[in-house]
Amino acid sequence: MWTVLNRRFIQACFITSMLCFSSLGLAQTDAYPNRPIKLIITWPVGGFADTLGRTLAGQLGTILGQQVVVENRGGANGMIGADAVAKSAPDGYALMFQSITSHAINPAMYGKTPYSTEKDIVPIAVVASVPMLLVANPSLSAKTVSELISLAKKEPDSLSYATFGNGSASHLAGALFTNQAGIKMTHIPYKGGAPAITDTLSGQTPLSFSAFGLALPHVRAGKLIPLGVTGSTRSKLLPDVPTIEEAGGLKGYEMSIVYALWAPAGVPQPILAKLGKAVETVVSSSAFKEKLVGDGGEVMNLSTVAESNAYFQKEMQRLSKIVKDGNIKAD
Repeated sequence: MWTVLNRRFIQACFITSMLCFSSLGLAQTDAYPNRPIKLIITWPVGGFADTLGRTLAGQLGTILGQQVVVENRGGANGMIGADAVAKSAPDGYALMFQSITSHAINPAMYGKTPYSTEKDIVPIAVVASVPMLLVANPSLSAKTVSELISLAKKEPDSLSYATFGNGSASHLAGALFTNQAGIKMTHIPYKGGAPAITDTLSGQTPLSFSAFGLALPHVRAGKLIPLGVTGSTRSKLLPDVPTIEEAGGLKGYEMSIVYALWAPAGVPQPILAKLGKAVETVVSSSAFKEKLVGDGGEVMNLSTVAESNAYFQKEMQRLSKIVKDGNIKAD
């Protein structure tokens, strides 16, 4: 009898403890956040990505009722910032603003990362997609994508294109283009988009896969010729400029910089859901959309971990193949 009573007592204690832990977890989620949140932006201060990340941080802080403090940790294609987040406590107080594009290709490009790209960091929400623009110096005889492909086939290795840097999204755009078109062009990596576009303006490098914000003023001034948009649809900023897919007959061609909010693996699901809901509100705001307009970007409202991770896994496979096919290696 005592054995039965003891067993029932132990079972009752176990159930009570589980209920207590459950209640505690709910209480912690309800209280979240009760102190400032750190958002690591994996780019240096200044520039489009930093501005977009800071806009996200400011609005998240307002919605959540706690300050979101930005910390810039650039370098190694985002790996320095990602490593810091991966090693942070999984409590929702350390987050990361990083492009899916960079995060997905690092294992393929570097061979090894200090963290597991797929296991140590999870995407909370995918917030924006920003295409690029293939532009040419007016001195180039090719004025369309199809003419460029014909010229490159007629004169192999005679053309070069400028990008933001080795392993950057613009480099991937160029590598995918040359691979799908079956042509050879020399890749000229620069340390950022500004010097790349400067040399295309001067004619030193005839082509550039550039950010809209950098190229657009020169396109409107007639100093650069827009050949094609790297995204899957035409840009509202240049509606008469075709996508590279349609202009070059390159089925499935698409390369955009896709930005996301990330957290360390292990953050409680209710906290991730709360952050996802907050992000959904932010990206629906006119203030956030306005930050995207000047760079030709559009909102991507994937605000659940399941949606975001499914997208990330698909992109990781696609982008890793581009890196391998293009033999892209870290500097």
